[in-house]
Amino acid sequence: MSDESSSFSWVIKLARVWALAMLVLVGLAIVVTAAQAVRVSLRGDDIQELLWWIVALLAEAVVGILAILFYGLVDAVVSNARAVNQAADRIQRLESLAESLHDSSRRLVDLSQMSDAAKSLLFRHREIEAMHELLHEALIRQDYAKAEALVDDVEKRMGYADQVDRMRAEIAAARETSIEQKVERALERIGKVIQGHDWVQAGRSAQRLLKLFSRNPKVAALPQRIRDARARHKRGLLQAYGEAVKAGDIDSSVELIRELDSYLTPQEAAALKDSARGVFRARLHNLGVQFAIRVTDEQWSQALGIGEQIVNEYPNSQMAAEVRWKMDTLRELAATRETAS
Repeated sequence: MSDESSSFSWVIKLARVWALAMLVLVGLAIVVTAAQAVRVSLRGDDIQELLWWIVALLAEAVVGILAILFYGLVDAVVSNARAVNQAADRIQRLESLAESLHDSSRRLVDLSQMSDAAKSLLFRHREIEAMHELLHEALIRQDYAKAEALVDDVEKRMGYADQVDRMRAEIAAARETSIEQKVERALERIGKVIQGHDWVQAGRSAQRLLKLFSRNPKVAALPQRIRDARARHKRGLLQAYGEAVKAGDIDSSVELIRELDSYLTPQEAAALKDSARGVFRARLHNLGVQFAIRVTDEQWSQALGIGEQIVNEYPNSQMAAEVRWKMDTLRELAATRETAS
C-alpha cells in the first residue's frame, strides 16, 4: 500500500505548490489593491473608482478562497482513491481467505466421509513422525521404561509392525550409547529436518532438546541455526523467483510465489504484489489458451482437467465463470469418448 500511496503523492504536492503560488499572488494583489483603495479614499474625489477597487479586493479574496478549496478538493479526491485501493486490497485478501476456508471445509467434508482405515492411511506419516519424536525424547532422557511403554502402546493400538521393530532396535542401540552420542544423533535428525525445510518441526525438536541440554553449545546454537537456514532458503526462493520471472517461466514462477507466501513479511509481499499479479494473470492466460486448444482438438478429458484447474486456482475470474458452464458438456463428451473406446 505504500507504493500506491506514493503514486498519488505527486498530485498532492503539485496541488499544494499551485495553491501556495496562487495565495502568494492573491496576497500581493490584495496588498496593491488595498493601497490603491486607501489612496483613492484619502483623495475623496472619485467614489466610483473607490467602488471598483473594493470590488477588485473582493474578487481577489474569492480567488484566494477558491485556491484553498481546490487544494482541499484534490486532497479529498486523492484520499478517497487511497481508501478505495485499501478497500480493494482488503477485499482481495478476504477473497483469498474465503477461498482458503472453502478449500479447508471441502477437505474436512472429504475427510469426514472417509473410513477409519482410509484416515489411518492418510495420517500414517504424521503419526509415525509424532511417535518417533516422543521416542527420541525418552531415549535422550535415558527413560527406557517410558520408551518401551510407548512402543508397546504403538504395537497394541496401531499395529505398525515395521515401525515397532525399528523403534525397539533404536532403544537397544540407545542403551549402549553415551549422552554425547545421543545429542549428536539428535542434532543430525534436526539437521535433516532443516534440510527438508520443515521449520515448525525443526523448532519444536530444538525446543525439546534445549530443555534437556541447554548448556550444550551446539544445542544452544540450534535456534539461530534454524533461523539462518530459513533465511538462506528464503533468499534462494526469491532469487529463483526473480530468475523465473525474467526467463518467462510462468509455471515455476507461480510455484515459487506460492512457496514464498509463508516467508514474506507484509512489506515484502506488498513489494512483490504487482509482479505476482502479472505472473498469475499470465498463468491464467496460458491455461485459457491450453483449454481452448484442447476443446478445438476435441481432447475432452484434457480440456476437462485444465478447466477444473482454472476453476480451482482462479474461482473468481471471468474465465472460470465461462469455463464452469462448459464443464457438464465436457464431462458428457469425455464419458462418451471413454465408452466408445
